[in-house]
Amino acid sequence: MDEAERFRLQLLLGRIQQLSNDHWHTFTRPRQAMGDHAWVGGASARSFDRRLERSDAELHAQIRKALDLVQEKIRRPLAS
Repeated sequence: MDEAERFRLQLLLGRIQQLSNDHWHTFTRPRQAMGDHAWVGGASARSFDRRLERSDAELHAQIRKALDLVQEKIRRPLAS
């Protein structure tokens, strides 16, 4: 990896971090509203809550994975 590639990766890392900051809590408010019983109950509400929980976990996992992959690549030594 050369300096230009490292710079591009650092820009990418910054963009991923910004997306993480912007979207980390995408599913938090709907889940909190459901927990506060702002939604009608029933089987469909419980099913929707479970889907929100899975989507929330998947979003967090994918953000972490993207950050880890780019950080790992940045840590690699520069080519001589």
